[in-house]
Amino acid sequence: MNNISIRNGLHSGIVIMVLGSVLHAISPRYFLNWYGFVGYVVFLIFMVRSVLQVRENEGGILSFGPAFVAAFIPMSIGVYISSIFTYALHNWINPDLIFLMKEIVIETTTVTMEKMSEMFDIDMDEDEVLKKLEKVNYGFSFGSLVLSWITTSIMGCLPALIIAVFFKRGEDY
Repeated sequence: MNNISIRNGLHSGIVIMVLGSVLHAISPRYFLNWYGFVGYVVFLIFMVRSVLQVRENEGGILSFGPAFVAAFIPMSIGVYISSIFTYALHNWINPDLIFLMKEIVIETTTVTMEKMSEMFDIDMDEDEVLKKLEKVNYGFSFGSLVLSWITTSIMGCLPALIIAVFFKRGEDY
């Protein structure tokens, strides 16, 4: 089971890196806007693929625990590879992504604040918020890499649980 899950994790990480590279080559803005969504879809595909392969390998029978592990391992490995890729991209390959990310966050926050002000008739101090956004560190350190991997792995437990519930199969099937 573990070999199948590890292999799917490595494959998901490779696919994420390739798709991330393509998105970045098209436009760094595309990369920043779509990489998370694309990665999530890829992780889900490989999580399901892993569970189905493990279940097939086990003769069509797979209980909840092993199904969860079969879904969680590829996601965790893929997230680790994706985190390293993102770290390398932001720190070595294209350090200017940090400035673009900052620009996108400020643009998005400004638009959101304007819409909320109109919807709820609230008077917001945009200058104060923008000053705070300017001070935020948008860089990727090794600590943020580790924190990102841990946080995303923990959040990945929910889809792994859902996949395990849907794809577990006992002897009575």
